Amino acid sequence: MAVSVAFSSALALALAGCSSDEQPDVQVVPPARAAESPVSIDPDGEVLPLDLSVTATAFDEATNSLVVLADDELLYFSGSTQDPMSDATRVALPGPGTSLTLDGSGNAITAAGSDIAVVSLESGEVQLASPSGITAEWTAAVARPDGTIAAGTDRGQVFAGEDSERPVTGLVSADVLIASGANLAAIDRRQSMIIEVFPERGTLGFALRAGNGASNAVTDGEGRVFVVNTRDGELLVYTLDRLVLRQRYPVPDSPFGIAYDAQRDRVWVTQTGLNEVAAYALDTGIPVEVARFATVQQPDSVAVDSAGGYLYVSSATGGGVQRIPLTTSDE
Repeated sequence: MAVSVAFSSALALALAGCSSDEQPDVQVVPPARAAESPVSIDPDGEVLPLDLSVTATAFDEATNSLVVLADDELLYFSGSTQDPMSDATRVALPGPGTSLTLDGSGNAITAAGSDIAVVSLESGEVQLASPSGITAEWTAAVARPDGTIAAGTDRGQVFAGEDSERPVTGLVSADVLIASGANLAAIDRRQSMIIEVFPERGTLGFALRAGNGASNAVTDGEGRVFVVNTRDGELLVYTLDRLVLRQRYPVPDSPFGIAYDAQRDRVWVTQTGLNEVAAYALDTGIPVEVARFATVQQPDSVAVDSAGGYLYVSSATGGGVQRIPLTTSDE
């Protein structure tokens, strides 16, 4: 997996000339958290037993695998399985995972403590990008179209690519990274902001507030970024070719997990205060709710199998993984 090796080399060069203690003196807010959910009574679809607290969920179309992150372990299994605890490939991570993304070529990328782990979903092989000399913890990592990895730290640094001579600084924390085409952006939860990142220049670009509690984000790969404002109860839609807030829509009851369905052009958002997940169509001036389902308890993460037509919602309290078929009426 060349991306990991290239990324590690770039980091080693970058870290030789930077301090991990450089942080802006700005006003911050506590990072927004998902609301504690009520007990779930009757989830829609079927619930696959998984006695783990899942913090992130993704579906990899290249390998037809559902991938879940649970503390310091990554699990992946066929989306059609009935028993993920038995059928899953379990991969130990070097530390507790804080992010999960896919590179589109059958690899999962996680920020796990002092390492970035790249896991092959074909073989289970793990490759680490483990530069020395950094005291911060990795908080986010994402593959870029050129095959390199961009990664952020809890000290607000962003490293990216073989051409990076220094990390980009100026954030309080780089909690979520979004790569869409040549564009790269970060969510800084402590400032509740979305910010353009230009690694080749070593600078940040434009920044916009994302309410008072931006938590998670996803992209459609075509320049749109969908951000959940958990504290204020909103779905925010931005464009990255020029950072502009295009749409803003109320989603109450602690929205937290978010996923994009490319085939149907839908954004799915979980509402942890209700144990529900809703889909929003985006082809009008404002998002329009087009589907809603009852979920497992504490639905902190969600993923979509666009080609297969399934929605997956994972419980952060060990309540399993929910599989919901997307019928014609949901499209």
